[in-house]
Amino acid sequence: MTFSPPPPDVPALLAALEASDPGRPRVTWYGPDGERVELSARVLDNWVAKTANMLVEELDAGTGTAVRLELPMHWRAAVWGLATWAVGAHLVDTGEPDVLVTTSPASGGPCVRRVLVALPAMARAVPGLPPGALDYNREVSGFGDVFVPEAASTPLDLRHHWPSGVRLLVRESSWSMETLLTALAADGSVVLLGTNDVDAHRLWDSERITHRAGARLSEKP
Repeated sequence: MTFSPPPPDVPALLAALEASDPGRPRVTWYGPDGERVELSARVLDNWVAKTANMLVEELDAGTGTAVRLELPMHWRAAVWGLATWAVGAHLVDTGEPDVLVTTSPASGGPCVRRVLVALPAMARAVPGLPPGALDYNREVSGFGDVFVPEAASTPLDLRHHWPSGVRLLVRESSWSMETLLTALAADGSVVLLGTNDVDAHRLWDSERITHRAGARLSEKP
């Protein structure tokens, strides 16, 4: 089904996904080192909740907080984007943000709260963490599994243009949080292909992909 009316914010969207099918894969990521990470609706909600609680409790994020994600297409980037909107903050691409989420120890000005993220699936900590930065991989597990918003979450402007239950293949060139949201809002899921070493034609069948971002609805890779 396509959720109707569309969920107004991220907490409502995640709740709708869990109510629909908590165990169905919603975000699947293929990395450059042969990694594959799959998040069901329940697991995605758990990661978003922990990250949202980190934003509120550790970084004082809330309504109006500007968050910039210096992350490639990745399942952690999807989690951070959803968590940012869940706490009422907004994503920015330019200017100096209040919170910078990055893989680079050298990024960010002296007044920016920095969160360092290590991308390998099994990374438990960020190597070479600079002074004053927060280690996402090490710290996130200590935050709560349930997020209860203290302020209004960022409203979502969802435009449904995918069929119900879409399984969407996404490459880096077509990646955006809006792409993720429109797939999830159609009670669907995404396969994030962050490597060129995977045969996209074979993936189409093994992952039961129905569409790919940036293509006509019937077009395979």
